[in-house]
Amino acid sequence: MYSEVEMITVAKLYYEMNLTQVQIAEKLNYSRATISRIIDAAFKKGIIKVEINYTLSSVQKLESKIKEKYNLKKVFVLPVYLQERKLVLNDVGKAVAAYLDEICENDSILGISWGTTLSHVVPYLKKKLLPNMKIVQLNGGVAKSTYSTGSGALLEKLSEAFLAEHYHLPVPSIVDTSIIAEAIMTDSSIKQALKLGEKSNIALFGIGNVSYDSVLYKGGYFKGDTYEDLIEQNAVGDICSRFFSITGELVDQDLNERTIGLELEELRTKEYSIALAAGKEKANSVIGALNGGYVNTLFIDEELAKEICLREMSINDESSQII
Repeated sequence: MYSEVEMITVAKLYYEMNLTQVQIAEKLNYSRATISRIIDAAFKKGIIKVEINYTLSSVQKLESKIKEKYNLKKVFVLPVYLQERKLVLNDVGKAVAAYLDEICENDSILGISWGTTLSHVVPYLKKKLLPNMKIVQLNGGVAKSTYSTGSGALLEKLSEAFLAEHYHLPVPSIVDTSIIAEAIMTDSSIKQALKLGEKSNIALFGIGNVSYDSVLYKGGYFKGDTYEDLIEQNAVGDICSRFFSITGELVDQDLNERTIGLELEELRTKEYSIALAAGKEKANSVIGALNGGYVNTLFIDEELAKEICLREMSINDESSQII
């Protein structure tokens, strides 16, 4: 509709000369509406690109409350500028990427889980040459349906960022019986990945909530009423496909025995046990993970942090009434 010359000319006048659309219209003998449409066309064509640069700040009061309550190594609470889930996840991911750049060293072993939240870390990873570093998948990521978990792509992107070796765990996260799980774990390559996960000094994972929108549910890991059974057993969340209650206790021992990946208690020994989550609907999931001692470094958004503090106050009030 508009030529490239027109789009470049208008873009330069608007963004480099700082002329208003009215001034450009007068200068080029176009209507103001036409100038507006040309600018819009230039955006769509990729001639104009806008980048919003800002330093991530933190909400220190909320950070201090949560850090002190759960005796954590680090808490980073990202401010919420707009109530848009994607933007909130992007900010959480950006902060985690910066932290990984800070703590990963040439002898590090980074264990990663998978999920929607973790995928928002990848776009913000900086290139860092760590050829002796190892990156390993902490839990099986092969879906049992056409829904993709994205586990392989996530592992490979992290490996590219650090130019490090990576180790897949190319099996389902949850299998039908404990006998199948035991048999799979005798395979030499699977055993190698699991051992490496145990040895990892950095564990990075999302905290899932018990919801029909979860990647595990959509990935086809649950048949019949098994997911409803988890809800009835008061499961509030999962880490590495292992489910826990609000008090942090493991839920459903049978399911746990059918799960392939890092055990929850192994997270307590990590130098960095890094969890990320966003959205106040995950408050109980995060509280359960913190009560279980599975996390020592936490990245969450402001709304989630407020909800965690409110629910903790409510729990304390109920406890004092009982006494």
